[in-house]
Amino acid sequence: MAYFNKSTECSNIQRSSNHPYDIDLQTSRRHTLPSNNKTKDQRQSRIYSLSIKQDQSNILISNQLLSINNLISNLTNISHPLVMSDHEKEQLRMSRSFLSVFILILLPLALLSGVIFRYSIISFIYAFLLLLLPWLGPIAERNIRTRFRIFVLAIAFISLLTVLAQIIFQSILLANKPYGHTLNNCTELVRTLRYFGLERLDNSNAIRILRLIFPDIIILAISTVCFVIIRRTIVTSRRRNNELQISSSISQTANSSTSIEDQKKLWPRLLSMLKRTRLFLQFIIVGFAAFVYPSIINSVYFIFFLTLAFIWSSSVKFGTKYTFARAILVVYTGIHLLILYLYQFGFFQEFLPPLSLWSNITGLTAIVESNCTDREPYLERNLVWSDYINPCALLLLYFYFAFETNRTLFHRIRTNVLTIPSVEQQSLVHNSDGRDTLEQTPPKLYRRWSLEQPGDQTWQGRIIFVVFSIIRVLERHSYLLSLIAMLAWSITFHSLLTLVYLLWACILWVLPNSRQWCLRMSPFFTIYGGILLILQYLVGFKVSFNQLNFAYDRRTMEQIGIRINDYQPAFIPLLLKSFYMLFFWLTLRQYINEKRIARAQGNDARRVSTGTDSYPRRLGRWLINFLTKYWIFVSCGMLLLVSIQNTVVIYRIIYMAFYLFFILAFQISFGFWRKTVATFHLTIIIYSMVILIGIYIYQFENVNVFLTERFSKELLASIGLDVVPSDVLAVKLLTPSTFLVVNILQLHYFHSGWMKLITMPR
Repeated sequence: MAYFNKSTECSNIQRSSNHPYDIDLQTSRRHTLPSNNKTKDQRQSRIYSLSIKQDQSNILISNQLLSINNLISNLTNISHPLVMSDHEKEQLRMSRSFLSVFILILLPLALLSGVIFRYSIISFIYAFLLLLLPWLGPIAERNIRTRFRIFVLAIAFISLLTVLAQIIFQSILLANKPYGHTLNNCTELVRTLRYFGLERLDNSNAIRILRLIFPDIIILAISTVCFVIIRRTIVTSRRRNNELQISSSISQTANSSTSIEDQKKLWPRLLSMLKRTRLFLQFIIVGFAAFVYPSIINSVYFIFFLTLAFIWSSSVKFGTKYTFARAILVVYTGIHLLILYLYQFGFFQEFLPPLSLWSNITGLTAIVESNCTDREPYLERNLVWSDYINPCALLLLYFYFAFETNRTLFHRIRTNVLTIPSVEQQSLVHNSDGRDTLEQTPPKLYRRWSLEQPGDQTWQGRIIFVVFSIIRVLERHSYLLSLIAMLAWSITFHSLLTLVYLLWACILWVLPNSRQWCLRMSPFFTIYGGILLILQYLVGFKVSFNQLNFAYDRRTMEQIGIRINDYQPAFIPLLLKSFYMLFFWLTLRQYINEKRIARAQGNDARRVSTGTDSYPRRLGRWLINFLTKYWIFVSCGMLLLVSIQNTVVIYRIIYMAFYLFFILAFQISFGFWRKTVATFHLTIIIYSMVILIGIYIYQFENVNVFLTERFSKELLASIGLDVVPSDVLAVKLLTPSTFLVVNILQLHYFHSGWMKLITMPR
């Protein structure tokens, strides 16, 4: 029993002594033990063991305090490098800024000067390096160590070799007196050396010397400065990473959070609008590159333009396939630029002569022509403006698409609450319900970027509200824009092919529910417009009418719709027809979106009703009320203008009769006038359509001959039918067309509201 008590007590003491502050408790327990079970030696040994443990606990506490003091001293020692790291970070930021200026501005300009002012193999290499620049990525620390350093070293090495070769070549010519007597013109050696930029400088002016030698010197100097800045940036970055790895990570986190806070304050709605227009900007750039010089090589851009437009109008999601297609187009554009540059060399022009049929239809233009007898290349000045703009358009297309593709393919996009998805996943405008059908936007994000946010009362917010509201209104009423575009297309380009659009627009306008019919017919007139656009692109090739060997003469082909301007650019016709097609694509997109919404949940179920009275809504209501009150005066004024315009003919007399009937009916009987005003506008619209179609058809030669054989020219002229030159026809048809549109707007949009405003007099 005594042994059991001793073992229990020792175990309790040992367990309690694990904590250094249990010494007093152990001592108190020692005094409570029975005196008959403990000896004096045991008490002394226990007291000795307790003193040893107390010393151990004191040593442990002192070690802990010493470690804390060491940690504090280390933090104190680090505080000084933290100050130095901020200074080094500022130096690193400055060096990156200088590097951005040199690599993104000065170095490309130097390479471009070496490409433009001198045509040689070295300049071709400079052109290749210039096209390689957008694929290097952003100026980040990792890219500076790898891609940009190798790129700058390659440029410096090539320019250094070129300068040394030029020095050696000129030294050899100076050593063999007289200067350059061994190099005669039109020899194979001279032509080969000229391809590498090595030419004689005797009897040369200062401009020729600057053109041949200074581009390499400037490129070498700028590339050397870039390499020094890159080396300094790398050394600074390595020292910072080695000394302050922990503090740099903390500072990066703080900087990232600060940048996020700055982004939240930086016009988020304006950034959203700009990002949404990036796809539209790509659409414009590729269309400009396709229209500026219609040819076989440029037809790839035209096909990409049409494909992009029809995919967007079909409300199909732009995903990775579009990204890869854009990357392929960038590669194709780079190859096209290099081929166009190689065509400026003499051996290429000998293989395919300039201004020949195949050089014109392929799109290869000899802007610079060289002759072995002349030292200076000859700049061709007899070309049209599109020949000079074509390389600039291709260069713009390449760089913009390359930067966009590089950003999409090789960089991860940071996603946060304020960042909207990529442009490839967005539409240019919202649908009629205010949401995008191409993607599923989270509700919180959608409310953040919605147009109806009353909390934003800043002037820039109101401007963006108005812009988005106008875009939404235009989309909802895109069918009206499409009908006007049909009418404008047929008037601008008079032909049998465009007569279809004139008849189509008139029929759709007089139907009871013109909006639904226009949306249903949108796939057909959009496809028909695409066919006309393709036909215009084909006839816009740089050829003459006689080279195509048509079965009919030029006048007949122009009346059919095939107008060929010999060796003249077709940029303006393509631009106008593409502008008209834009409304067709918008209407087709609206039709597909409404069908998709109706198939899913119904039109009314998806509409977002907001109770806020925003600034765009108030502005829209005020504009509608203003037009409802005063548009009738515009209609009456146009009716009077048409009736008294130019010479007096029968159809203008009828217009005057309509005007007098409208005024007299209002004066005699207000009730009769109020009941017949809608019928009056419909009659005016139908009569204007008949007059417009009659004048339009009479301009065709076969119709003119057919009518003059049966009626006299004086009778036809008194009716109002006369032949008008093609360049004046659009102006002649503009007035009746405008009057037709004004009356249609009055009948379809403002008549019902105006009827509610006027009341019967007592």
